[in-house]
Amino acid sequence: MTKKNPQIFDQSDCTLCPGELIESSGIYEICHHDEARTTVILMRNTIFPYCRRCGERVRYKLVQAVPHISEDDDFREDPPPADNPPYAMRIPTTTFPLQLDEEHGFRFQQKTISTWGHGPEGGDL
Repeated sequence: MTKKNPQIFDQSDCTLCPGELIESSGIYEICHHDEARTTVILMRNTIFPYCRRCGERVRYKLVQAVPHISEDDDFREDPPPADNPPYAMRIPTTTFPLQLDEEHGFRFQQKTISTWGHGPEGGDL
């Protein structure tokens, strides 16, 4: 015994049909002829799906166009090119980096620093 829903819902404002190409990503309303409306997120360049129950009688309506995260340049899977291209890093140079020392305010070698006075309790780091 199957339960049939005698109520028919208006689909006149839902003009997008299953099988059509989705032109913009966003929040869409699913308009069934025999069920209450629900919302779903669909991505552009995909196809509006057919309904398992009502097949091609389902319709869709764009509620709000929202770009998917995969369409955002900040979240692309391919990272942008580096500021220093690899070929620029391979240029040989004959100069060596100059290491600045204490007289310039830099300390590269580890030196013993006294932390407190001399005596049995005193020590060095």
